Amino acid sequence: SLNQMGNLQRKQGKNNEAYDLFQEALTIYEKNSSSLEADIPYTLTSLGIIKYNQGDYDGSLNYFNRAVNIRKKFYLTNCSQIILSLNWIAFIHYQTQSYDQAIEFYEQCLQIAKANAVPGQLTTDEFLGKLSGIKRAQLQYESSLAYELNCLLMREKFLPPNHQDIGKSLSNIGLCYEHLNQRKLALDYYKRALFVYEQCPLATHDRWTIELKIEELSIEMNQFNI
Repeated sequence: SLNQMGNLQRKQGKNNEAYDLFQEALTIYEKNSSSLEADIPYTLTSLGIIKYNQGDYDGSLNYFNRAVNIRKKFYLTNCSQIILSLNWIAFIHYQTQSYDQAIEFYEQCLQIAKANAVPGQLTTDEFLGKLSGIKRAQLQYESSLAYELNCLLMREKFLPPNHQDIGKSLSNIGLCYEHLNQRKLALDYYKRALFVYEQCPLATHDRWTIELKIEELSIEMNQFNI
């Protein structure tokens, strides 16, 4: 099919050729109403990815917005497809430092994930973490802290206690407290993060980073008798 040929060209880095094939497929699908539910959103998403790879963020957003509108209409029982499109839109806004728009779409992802959560599965921490990161980029550390504390609660509920993602949440919480001038709390969370990282063989870089933070913060607190 044209979509398969387009995918092959895209994987080979031939974005222009892939774009032409997907655009041709889209023209055909749009003339066939039975293609609306599945084929058109997939093709729009593929075109959006190509435009993103080419650095055309406005063009990319146009395709992803069209895809999500169709998916919201036809994929009511398949929230993962809706989240896929919303996640791309949020990511592009984040990449272009349109942080308020990124927050809007990550919040939509979060609410859909919450509403369709499967018992025993961790689904919301990804978006809580991304929202926390955006708030830190905006220097809004209290808001970041609220998201990150919720993220930690979710991760501690579903992940083993020595999981690297728990260490990341603890480290991010420490960072928020440090910027909020609550150094004792910051140091406590950094030490908790270090304890987790010490149990993760793949977290060597994270462990070194947090060890340095603990050392620097401890020296600062000693200097000011905190």
